[in-house]
Amino acid sequence: MFSKKSSRRAARTLVGLLFVVGLVVAVTPAQAITYGQADTEHPFVGAMVVQSKFGWTSEWCSGTLIAPRVFLTAGHCTVDIDAYVTGPADVHISFGPNVLTQSTWHDVQEWVTSPDYWWGPMSDPHDVGVVILKDPVTDLGYGVLAPEAGYLTTLWMQGRLTPATKFLNVGYGSDQNFADTNVREYSWSAYRSLHFAWLYMSQNVHAGSAGTCFGDSGGPTFYVTSSGAEYVVAVTSWGDAQCKATNNNYRVDTAESLAFLSDMMAEFA
Repeated sequence: MFSKKSSRRAARTLVGLLFVVGLVVAVTPAQAITYGQADTEHPFVGAMVVQSKFGWTSEWCSGTLIAPRVFLTAGHCTVDIDAYVTGPADVHISFGPNVLTQSTWHDVQEWVTSPDYWWGPMSDPHDVGVVILKDPVTDLGYGVLAPEAGYLTTLWMQGRLTPATKFLNVGYGSDQNFADTNVREYSWSAYRSLHFAWLYMSQNVHAGSAGTCFGDSGGPTFYVTSSGAEYVVAVTSWGDAQCKATNNNYRVDTAESLAFLSDMMAEFA
């Protein structure tokens, strides 16, 4: 069984059963960053907070501010929201220490899912979306996208992706004990393999890795260069249902992903 890593805790409580999306993907209560540590180095990584028309408020997904008004997240995070809210006034972005503190919320204008998104063919569902803020945020810095299309492929061809390579995850949510935290944390996942749309990683703590889980969807996966530069190369997407083994994230260094994000950054400058 595999699961998307967006948050459905409140929705599940409401309906009294598992919330199922896409290819019968069961979403169960779980961790956001597993075996992670509090993050203070990425203030531009935030979380979506949803005030549902059904009466609950929940951290929904994670993401990265990549421009003053453009918040990068997963497509399955943006495409799902409409079923739960009456409009953009019910969705906020927080970069605060605790995302449920309303004083940290930024108002949202709209959200846009990649026009190619379709959670059906797992070969490439184009799992990318953005949330557009009403007002620019200029005091937190920005996540830097991969410098060129196929950046990870180039690294692989150069022999720079090996089992010893680790990628940095950042996000909000619960921990490995299935307890919600709603705070920003980071973890490291070891490289397993590369697909034209996916970055496959291990989050097996017994092998020295950690990872992500529900509530982390849309959060950034960074490749850290030898000089310390950090590039957003993927967004958290899915993995095993117990969030113990696999961390499978959608690549944003593809030509299609970068074109979509460039268009969004240009349109909502």
